[in-house]
Amino acid sequence: MSKFQITNSKLQKGFTLVELLLVMGIMSILFTTLVIAVNPVRQFAKARDTKRETDLYAILSAVNQYQSEHSGNLPDTDGDPDTSNFPTTLTCIGTDVGCFDLGGAGDTGETIAPYYLAEMPKDPKTGTDGNTEYLIQVNSFNRLVASSSGETKVITVTR
Repeated sequence: MSKFQITNSKLQKGFTLVELLLVMGIMSILFTTLVIAVNPVRQFAKARDTKRETDLYAILSAVNQYQSEHSGNLPDTDGDPDTSNFPTTLTCIGTDVGCFDLGGAGDTGETIAPYYLAEMPKDPKTGTDGNTEYLIQVNSFNRLVASSSGETKVITVTR
């Protein structure tokens, strides 16, 4: 009889198939809940939107600094210090046709990039040198407005 008990005790050291399936089921429910709660795709989109907002603040700060050091004049690309071709409607920033080359703007040889910004910021997902995917303008109240289409919201900064 002791031989039967020893054999029986050796069989009870492992987990049953039902116990293993139950634990795996609970773990999969917890993992699914965690993934839904954290939603990494949305978190990455929000991080890129934060980068866009930071870029817009940097662009406007550089333009404001240029403006304060150049008697209130905005940087432009027309080569004439008496006139300004700074956009009065939302215009893309970049070197493509139809975009305003803010990085190369400045009447006195001090261009925005690299004197006020190391380089022109670009949209973290789709921006290029030709079109940074950022928009800029000076509005009718002489306030600078920069904008971007974010993934979770439209981002607009006014100074």
